[in-house]
Amino acid sequence: MSVGTLPQFIDVQKWADREAVIEQIHPLRVYARLLEGAVDDEGEVTVNVRLHRDQQGLFVVEGRMATTVKLTCQRCLEPVSTDLDVGVHLWLLRSEEQADRLPDDADFLVIDENGCLDLAAALEDELILALPLVPAHEECEAFPVEPVEEAEPEAPARPNPFLVLASLKGGTEKE
Repeated sequence: MSVGTLPQFIDVQKWADREAVIEQIHPLRVYARLLEGAVDDEGEVTVNVRLHRDQQGLFVVEGRMATTVKLTCQRCLEPVSTDLDVGVHLWLLRSEEQADRLPDDADFLVIDENGCLDLAAALEDELILALPLVPAHEECEAFPVEPVEEAEPEAPARPNPFLVLASLKGGTEKE
């Protein structure tokens, strides 16, 4: 595998007709959106994808991507290494009407009017979708939180409104 950068915009038809294969290793730091919740940007992303046409003549990107991202454990607030091994299978369509020809659970992207796709962003999206909702270690102790005792503010002393009634009642009492 070579070390390189993903092409940002590709002509999908040309790449699919050539059955282009991308086997590269990229530094994790180039995936800025993936790293928004990460502890650091150390590591690599292994990309192994192929563009081709399926039996219906539709463009397909398929393959695998793998990396390890350090996220913050939501229990102990320490870094946790999260392994991502993502299977990629995306149909690249010229219009949404072509989606009717796909299975219901198929993932697809609509390419622009020039037949181009931002491949780097599409693959980064696949990695982002594979992130856990709540990163956590398999076993760890929860971050200790000490309860804070809040001092209740003292209410200002107000005269009892019923004292006036007591004085009125006291004055009219029959013994």
